Amino acid sequence: MIRKRIIEFSRCIRQTYGLPQDMLVSVITARDRYTPRFRAAALRNLVCDAPLGVTRGMPYAARRRAVRRFYQV
Repeated sequence: MIRKRIIEFSRCIRQTYGLPQDMLVSVITARDRYTPRFRAAALRNLVCDAPLGVTRGMPYAARRRAVRRFYQV
């Protein structure tokens, strides 16, 4: 059960990898169009692609909050 969810999340990460930042933001904000897992994968890739000026080298959870504030998602 847990392994299946990890595999599905990894698949979503691969599907959203390489998308432009504006597309990732639109995926994250489209609650009625995409699954929560797919939107979380898009957020993960957005956090990884965010400029250093936004993330400032913080741990992942703090970077995620900073990115959500910066992109207003």
